[in-house]
Amino acid sequence: MTGQEPPPESRGDKGQQPPDTGVGMTAVSYLIAGMLVWGGIGWLVDHFVGTKGIFAGIGAVLGVAGGVYLIVRRLGA
Repeated sequence: MTGQEPPPESRGDKGQQPPDTGVGMTAVSYLIAGMLVWGGIGWLVDHFVGTKGIFAGIGAVLGVAGGVYLIVRRLGA
């Protein structure tokens, strides 16, 4: 089998992706980023106020809510 070339790749779509490719990853990234950013802001507030996690939890919940809002607003889900 030496000397044989592999068959040419025929994808049929000429390498183009559908227009909605990556929408799911965009939605997940909105959720994770919102939770991390607002949870981090809440953690900083906890640090300065002297509480133990209450504002970090509130920030994470607000971040997820903001992520859901962005998903609905920008992606039309």
